[in-house]
Amino acid sequence: MPRRRTRKTNWKPQHERRLRIRSIRRGTPDARKLSRAFSGLALARAEAEAQAEAKKQQKTRRDKHSTDTTGTGHGDSSDGGV
Repeated sequence: MPRRRTRKTNWKPQHERRLRIRSIRRGTPDARKLSRAFSGLALARAEAEAQAEAKKQQKTRRDKHSTDTTGTGHGDSSDGGV
């Protein structure tokens, strides 16, 4: 009969664990620091959105420009549409 395998971790059954949760009393939050942090986050988010929009517009212009100049027969062509 094989031996029983022993655990090699620090795992303990729930009834053997002793967890304690203690609250820490802190003073009132500093409204000035919070307002600076929130406004900084808002500015960073707006800047990131503006950069993403500019990148999207640049890609759209590039794609539009590359399809117009390829000469694939679309649009105004001198071959009469053949």
